Amino acid sequence: MTDPLTRRTVLALGGAALVTLATPPGAHATTLTQARTLVDAVAAELTAIVNSGGTTAQMIDRFEGVFDRLADMPVIARSVLGPVARTASAAQLARFTSAYRGYLARKYGRTLFGGYSGGEIAVTGAATSGTVHSVQSVARMQRRSGGTERLDVVWQVSSRSPEPRFFNMIIDGVNFFAIEREEVPALLEVRRGDLDRLIADLPGLG
Repeated sequence: MTDPLTRRTVLALGGAALVTLATPPGAHATTLTQARTLVDAVAAELTAIVNSGGTTAQMIDRFEGVFDRLADMPVIARSVLGPVARTASAAQLARFTSAYRGYLARKYGRTLFGGYSGGEIAVTGAATSGTVHSVQSVARMQRRSGGTERLDVVWQVSSRSPEPRFFNMIIDGVNFFAIEREEVPALLEVRRGDLDRLIADLPGLG
């Protein structure tokens, strides 16, 4: 798992640039302490999943639950869709968000849970820059092929969100959304911009 292209698929992570999403201000802002507590929970769940000894399908199902409960999926979905999100109906966005969540879990979960036999993820620090809380963590993973690998993971949480949810992940300088914001429009382009067709196809992708 040392190839940089392979690392992109770990934990749905991905490029070096900081991605700022247009999260509308909420009535209650998320604090740095809340962001760190959120990532502590994410790290604990991912550690439990990778050490569970379950089948890949079972682990992917649990991984989708992490996205559902702890990621800001509506913001993620609108961001990766780009301009298409502005013309989509509320019902389309809801269907896309649900289908895309499963796509993410399959796409990245197969590599994560297929490539490692165990490991631990621990939060090491947190800082705020502008409206973004960045929570640093270290993943020490046991490769199925033998040996261990250290991965530096940064989780980003908007301070403007009304409740703590992560919207981005960066591992060893590879930025999740820098990849997804290129790949999802490409999937749409193949389908001539037909969002409903993409929604229908997503369950078979990833």
